[in-house]
Amino acid sequence: RLGQRFAACGAGARVHGATMLQLYKNSVITEAAASQAEVRQRELDFYTNNYWIWGGTSTVMAGFVFAQLTNPVPEGTNFYLETSYLVCTAICLGLNLACITWTVLLCTWAPGLALRGPHGMKSFHDAVEFLKGEQQSIYMTFIGSVVAFFLSSCCIVWVYPSRDEVNSACMAVLAVFLIIIMYLQIRLEFHIGGSIFSHEGPDGRIAGLERFEDIADLDQHMSTVMPPEHLAQTTYPHPGLYSTTGATRGGFDSSMRR
Repeated sequence: RLGQRFAACGAGARVHGATMLQLYKNSVITEAAASQAEVRQRELDFYTNNYWIWGGTSTVMAGFVFAQLTNPVPEGTNFYLETSYLVCTAICLGLNLACITWTVLLCTWAPGLALRGPHGMKSFHDAVEFLKGEQQSIYMTFIGSVVAFFLSSCCIVWVYPSRDEVNSACMAVLAVFLIIIMYLQIRLEFHIGGSIFSHEGPDGRIAGLERFEDIADLDQHMSTVMPPEHLAQTTYPHPGLYSTTGATRGGFDSSMRR
């Protein structure tokens, strides 16, 4: 009997040790996936911050442009000048509204996909990669709105009556600022962005951890895979727990009285 007890204890210890070892292994895999998520979270914050900056700047610019559209064009303005002014102003307003709409939607839904995506870490990767792919198009849209705003400002100098000397001086000042801004932007594009048209670089995706990206939700997996009778056993009330049904509470109270 003593030998049987020792054998039973040894078997229980092996089962307990195997269970604890499995928990430790699962913890290591989970920590590795969480560490990769922290790296990708930095990328997600980088892209969302860029979008918020573009969206906020476009909002301010759209307010200025809308104020210009509300002012009527003076009578007797040259037809081609009036057309150029209104077209540039409308293009600037449209591009600004596009930037505002796109940035709000991206900054709202991309973090939600990364946090609550149905495919775990793969959903996180998809959210970051989508933000990365849309960045160049929104950036060019924002640059286009700035160019349209500059052309609208040049046209408005000639739309409202003034002396030709004053208009020429304003155009000269605008041309100087245009040259300075273009020089600074190109310099920043090469020194910080790496190029004018492309800003590609390494990402935070760790290729060695791709095999651990299919980790499912254990709670959802157990609730969908376990048979109903096993679920009924796991939800049976135990001493110290409360039950919401009267029948179960009555059975539990009677068992406690016994």
